[in-house]
Amino acid sequence: MIIVKLMGGLGNQMFQYSAGQQLAHLHRTELLVDTSYLETDPEEAYTKRNLELEVFNLKLEIATQEDIARFKIKSAGKISRALQRHLPILCNTVYAAESGLHFQKQFFNFPLNTYLDGFWQSEEYFKGIRANLLAEFVPKEATGPENLAWIHKMISCESVSLHIRRGDYITSLSAQQHHGNLDISYYQRAVRVVKDYCSKEIEIFVFSDDLEWCKENLTFDEQMHFVDSNQVKNFYWDMFLMSRCRHNIIANSSFSWWAAWLNQNEKKCVVAPIHWFADQSVRNNNLIPSTWHLT
Repeated sequence: MIIVKLMGGLGNQMFQYSAGQQLAHLHRTELLVDTSYLETDPEEAYTKRNLELEVFNLKLEIATQEDIARFKIKSAGKISRALQRHLPILCNTVYAAESGLHFQKQFFNFPLNTYLDGFWQSEEYFKGIRANLLAEFVPKEATGPENLAWIHKMISCESVSLHIRRGDYITSLSAQQHHGNLDISYYQRAVRVVKDYCSKEIEIFVFSDDLEWCKENLTFDEQMHFVDSNQVKNFYWDMFLMSRCRHNIIANSSFSWWAAWLNQNEKKCVVAPIHWFADQSVRNNNLIPSTWHLT
């Protein structure tokens, strides 16, 4: 069996699930998710999260404590941990703790029985099952009339989603120090990149957890739309709506990363920030797909 530890919000859980699903697919075995970390008290060290994958059209199997105990996470000795990390192909059972943020090639050598502990933020871990994930990462709920109207508008023009994340990036000190908040100049540069790419006049669809701030601070010459149908609940629909735009300008957020990745327009232009983290010495060179634009 493959067990993947879930942590973080919806976007992070999607990375973790996708990596686990790829490994389970490789070994033709079942994937279980460990939700125990989501249920612990964060003591304000991070934003409290729930099991958010349940909003999608996928089947989740929750790992039991007995399942998790098979991997002897706490009792493994140094030699055992080193062997599992560097030579996993020699092991029958592996507790795979992600080491750093870069893509780890040994991932595909992890055996049939593996516990995945990490963020696994690279499409390299799961792009081989893209078709499966596109089918699974669809909301269970039927599309409501407001969201349906937005979709019709987006597909009828040269639509560009523009995502601004504030929320815990503003209110949480740890999130602020780790991720940082993108300034307006990034979005100005990003809009220019998309305009240069497109032969038609673009229309900008703004998505945010703080639309009032966006209305007060964003000014572009292009026609702008502030997508407000999912402000009170069902926030995950914003991800789905962003994926229906022709092009995407993402924030330093896994939420809009996934919106862009799920976008099936073969001629899409995706713009991402060149500095994903506030601390510019922290880098993940495998996070942004090679076809996306950095600015």
